[in-house]
Amino acid sequence: MKRGAALALLLLGGCGSHVSTGPRADEAYDNAMDTGRSAFDLAHPEQAQGDYETAYGRALLRDDAVALGDAGYNLAVTALAQDRPQQSLDMAMRTRSDLSIRGRRVSDDLAVVEAAAFYRLGRYRDAFDTARGVHAGNMALQERTMFISGLAADALGDAEGLSAALQGIGTGPKLARGSQADRDELSARLALRTGQAASAVSQALGAVDLRRDELDYRGMARALRLAASAARQDGKLDRAARYERQAQDSLSQNGASTR
Repeated sequence: MKRGAALALLLLGGCGSHVSTGPRADEAYDNAMDTGRSAFDLAHPEQAQGDYETAYGRALLRDDAVALGDAGYNLAVTALAQDRPQQSLDMAMRTRSDLSIRGRRVSDDLAVVEAAAFYRLGRYRDAFDTARGVHAGNMALQERTMFISGLAADALGDAEGLSAALQGIGTGPKLARGSQADRDELSARLALRTGQAASAVSQALGAVDLRRDELDYRGMARALRLAASAARQDGKLDRAARYERQAQDSLSQNGASTR
């Protein structure tokens, strides 16, 4: 092939095979997402963040709305895992904007992350309204949404909203452990609001055990502090101090908050 002809073909997109095998995968995007997922699963969200940022950039490069949504969601979750709720919310909003430009709506998953970020920031009304606005077809996601709305309702002093959120989480022996932990925690919060402190302690400690089994140590510490509040209300000050110390010991290992 003459040099001039080769250059012309290169400028037109390459001089490889003319046989089409379907759309080519963007290996740089796929590799970044896979590496990020592996790092996140090994509890290294700070490492995952860099990979997901690479993936988001590749999604912009390919003008791929589906890829943008996936990478943006992962970045928002990764920021929450690093106890950076404002960064998580900013990423969710950026993803919303980039998807809107491309005529796509955000997934229910991302809206739930936004609600969680609002809660972590102490913006309880925004957290409650965002969570209650999600109508996910996926039962597990819907139950998690109910849990966040219940936490926000409790922070707002809304016993009715807390009770409604609790009713939105399933019951029965087939309930997933994470959902059972959510149910136990909301039940404890409702019991505490209705003056049933001893019951609240028992239910909060049930949530502690389930959270530990699920490796949800932030949630475990939050439930321990809830047990401490209930024990204080029940007049068990020594137990309250013990639960508070256990929660603080756990949190001190990664500097997280209990929201």
